[in-house]
Amino acid sequence: MNAFAISPAQLYSNTPSDFDFKLESLAQEFSTLSEFAEHLAANVDIVFPVIHGKFGEDGGIQELLEKANVPFVGTPSNECLRAFDKHNASLELDAQGFLTVPNFLVEKDKLAKSQLEEWFGSINLNKENGKVIVKPTRAGSSIGVVVAYGANEAAEKAEGIFSEGIDDKVIIEVFLEGGCEFTAIVLDVGTANNSEPIVLLPTEVELQSSISSDIQEDTIFNYRRKYLPTQQVAYHTPPRFPAEVIDCIRKGVSLLFRHFGLRDFARIDGWFLPSPATSLPSSENGVKFGNTEYGAVLFTDINLISGMEQTSFLFQQASKKNAICKTSRDNPKWHMQAEGICNIWWRYFRAASISYEWHKCLA
Repeated sequence: MNAFAISPAQLYSNTPSDFDFKLESLAQEFSTLSEFAEHLAANVDIVFPVIHGKFGEDGGIQELLEKANVPFVGTPSNECLRAFDKHNASLELDAQGFLTVPNFLVEKDKLAKSQLEEWFGSINLNKENGKVIVKPTRAGSSIGVVVAYGANEAAEKAEGIFSEGIDDKVIIEVFLEGGCEFTAIVLDVGTANNSEPIVLLPTEVELQSSISSDIQEDTIFNYRRKYLPTQQVAYHTPPRFPAEVIDCIRKGVSLLFRHFGLRDFARIDGWFLPSPATSLPSSENGVKFGNTEYGAVLFTDINLISGMEQTSFLFQQASKKNAICKTSRDNPKWHMQAEGICNIWWRYFRAASISYEWHKCLA
């Protein structure tokens, strides 16, 4: 892991190659991460981490900043580590009484095909062609997330993630047929000792049909569809869900934010399964959080760093201030907080004249 300092003028690049060229020719490289942290401590007032995935969301950069006593926006390192692992977070959600997606953990060099087949059977999924999602437990931006059919292909996809070095733990989840994917931004308007999460209106992610021979690829919101221009995805903010379901999502996100000890901001993803599509195997689901008159709400991914591009969900949802106010009129506190939601970030920077210095950490 290497750290570089670049100027704001050097941030924009047309391609990764352009950015690499800037690092080689224009950037200041630090010999160690400790030197990088010392530089931050001496030159900046506050850091706003925007790194996705490993080192950015697993507590790595946060721990580095904490040891150097550098203030930063976002969740502390221990809480990041706890929330970022998808399998561990799923276990925690289940223990807290939330509906969860049935899943199976695979660790590198410990894949037992017979146990995976037994898991398929235990949830009434055909081991020959049952549809599942295979993904790293600790990665961001949908990197390594793929669809598989049957236990054999799921095992092959897991081995592929291991061989690419993406992660040494993989989670295999039931594919939620008929489900609607959503994501919700949460902003913390409380104090250091009292979290007050405000959940913006969620966004429904709709995959548009397209002519493609790769059917499996077309079934997920992947890395390409997140970051590159496409006509294959439509966003609906607010989502086209019943009001009770939207309220359930916002309440659940707020509860999760508090339970995991998150700070300042986060994005939480999940699925809404309308009643005709709901087919979760557990007999205990009726008493778990997420059940509504219209179907089931499940939370699947906790993102400690939300996207910061101009089209990212943070800005899409923050721009819906008026819609937030309309849904909050019966709650004066929510209404008052919604009025200032678009300016929420200013509170992190108004106390000092900030020395802006941009840094990029690369593997």
